[in-house]
Amino acid sequence: MRIQKIHLTNFRNFDDVDVEFGEHRNLILGANAQGKTNLLESIHILGVGRSHRDRKDANLVRFEEPFYRIEGIFEHIGVKTRIEVSYGEERKRIRINGKDAKPVDLIGLVGIVISSPDDIDLVKGSPGFRRTFLDMAISQMSKEYLVTLQRYVRALTQRNLLLRAAQERRIDASEATTWTQSVVELGAMVVRKRVAYLEEIVSQVSENFAFISGKTSDIKLTYDPRGYGIGEGTDIAVSLANALNAHSDLEIRRGHTLYGPHVDDFKLLSDDRDIRQFGSEGEQRTAVLALRCAETNAMGERLGRYPLVLLDDVFAELDEARAGALTALISKFDQIVLTSSRPARLADDDMHRITITGGRIG
Repeated sequence: MRIQKIHLTNFRNFDDVDVEFGEHRNLILGANAQGKTNLLESIHILGVGRSHRDRKDANLVRFEEPFYRIEGIFEHIGVKTRIEVSYGEERKRIRINGKDAKPVDLIGLVGIVISSPDDIDLVKGSPGFRRTFLDMAISQMSKEYLVTLQRYVRALTQRNLLLRAAQERRIDASEATTWTQSVVELGAMVVRKRVAYLEEIVSQVSENFAFISGKTSDIKLTYDPRGYGIGEGTDIAVSLANALNAHSDLEIRRGHTLYGPHVDDFKLLSDDRDIRQFGSEGEQRTAVLALRCAETNAMGERLGRYPLVLLDDVFAELDEARAGALTALISKFDQIVLTSSRPARLADDDMHRITITGGRIG
């Protein structure tokens, strides 16, 4: 699904602007702090219902204004879809073709992959960044996974409430048994889907890594569960249940669930070396781009259409050889919106240029 145009009202440093996009390649030009990243952020919000930079919608409202509104027109095989996301008076509203909707209704509707310099946290950052990567990538391809993940989070929340109540001796710990069973069953389903996704994309990540870096490496993506096993022949639900049962007293003392997909991680290995610990910054950035391109390919193959790809100044940290390789690698994607502080070359001649100065479209 391609974005055709967007209208922003009181969003970040934009007051009231319209932006139109080309069908394939779009280059957003402007000096730093003019609004390039803000424009990408607004598209991301239309695609998944939230910002990739800030959890608080109140922080996205233009200074001294009471609300923000983002409206976008998307098109796929001749059918147009209007998406609107707004926030004001501490209330968020989502509308699809004029009808009220929920954030879950947006996930996978457009299909969004975004990459920025901050993506280095996918390799160097805490496990939470990598869990978010997995959950967003899989959810956009599978409503079943998204629903399972939401059910898991609800069960986990209820179990944690009961563990805290048991910690305070307001209830007996046995009252959490039902929610423990739900956490185990739903958690095992989430883990299986995550492991399968890593297995699905690893060969593509390896090819992308070699193409961008110019050297062949043995790339592996290994799921890293905390405190329980997932090896071949292992019943993940039984393994997770055993971990929870063995540490039930510790969980009560701490007041929260210690094991499950909400604390798991995955590792990206190059020649059996963890890139997070032993990779150079160049290798780490190459790994991130390889992951994002593999995510795009997987979504394209699974859904029969490529997602909208948002690239925020990703060429700035690359040398000429890697930049050229990345340009070739992304040339097959359907629609790309790229930001840069200077003119950049993409593979197509039909590049649509958008200039931003102080929140104004030039």
